[in-house]
Formats: sequence, C-alpha cells, structure tokens
Amino acid sequence: MGNYKCKKTANPIVIDGNLNKPQWEQAQKVSLVETATGGLPKQKTWSKLLWDDTNLYVAFYCEDDFINAKMKNYNDPIFEEEVVEIFIDDDSDQKTYIEIELSPLNTLLHYFIYNNLEGDIVTFAKVKKTMDCAIYDNREENYWTAEMAIPLHEFVTAANNPPKPGDKWRMNLYRIDRPENGSDEYSAWQPTGAIQFHKPDKFGVLEFI
Repeated sequence: MGNYKCKKTANPIVIDGNLNKPQWEQAQKVSLVETATGGLPKQKTWSKLLWDDTNLYVAFYCEDDFINAKMKNYNDPIFEEEVVEIFIDDDSDQKTYIEIELSPLNTLLHYFIYNNLEGDIVTFAKVKKTMDCAIYDNREENYWTAEMAIPLHEFVTAANNPPKPGDKWRMNLYRIDRPENGSDEYSAWQPTGAIQFHKPDKFGVLEFI
C-alpha cells in the first residue's frame, strides 16, 4: 500500500492551473500507472498534494496529444470523457468517500459515495459548488495541468478537522485518457487490478505531515 506524505504549506495557493509555484516545489510527486496491470501508461501523469488549515490542494500534470472533452456544466458525467480524479476516504472505513473529478475544460464533478463493497455503489451529487479549480491547457506542447483547492469542511467524518500532523486518511488518484484512436487508458496512483476505480480496499494512505 502506497503512502503519500502530504506536507503542510505555510502560504495558501492561488488556484490558476500554473504548477510552477514555490509551494509545489516542496510537495512529493507521484506518477500514475496503468490501473489494471500496474504498467507504464502511454501518456504520463503525475500528481502532488499539499494542505493547510483550510484546504487540501491537489495538482495533476497530464501528457495529452488529443484533448477529448466537451462537457461544461458542473456535475456533468465527465467520466465519459477525459478527467483526472481523486477519491478521499477521510475516516478510512472503505465504504464512504468523496469523489472529485476535473476535465481539461475545467468542468468539475463532486460526489459523495456509499460503496457496500458488494457491488452496490450509491452516488450523491454535491449540489453547491464549493471548490476552487483551474486548468492550464498547453496544446502546443501536448499537456495540460489541473489545480484544485478542496475545502476541508467537505470532510465531515474525519477524526480531526483540520488534520493534525500524523493523521492518516485513505485516497487514490486517477486519470482517464481517451485518445483519438479510441484506445482509452485508465491510470491510477495505486493500481486497482481492473478497469474499475471504485476499489477502496486498494486506496493508498494520505498522511499529513
């Protein structure tokens, strides 16, 4: 099981999609792998996280030679297109967690999930948009970046909120890439062994330091 050591930033991050900030230089970088096999994906993805007493910050870098996204409305089913995703289980019960997705068009999806681990998954869409997110699209160099600030008040079952150094939650990071040739690629920080992201038993550890 992977362990992500999430550092606390002294300075809040301005969310504009630009990952060339001093705060991100201090963050641990992890690369995503093909979720079913653990092999190297065709298009590289990496992610970083930071936190402060107000937000959990998430960044993604995605190589992409074909942007495949059209949906623009909050909570549209953007998982049918291209997205980066983070699933967070703040009480580590492996049944209830938050799913957040962001597309290359800066379209956001925010769900609360109940998963009984027997094949039944219930989703509750967050009605009010509370997150700050941004995309930087550099099609000339075949990549895009995503930056998010997730308010800590979204995590209602955490033992401590804001977290304390040493607290551990569970999480996974994902990407769906849909190239022009139709050979869809599914990547994850912690591979799930299948083309299925709703595998909370495969989540890694998010450790606040």
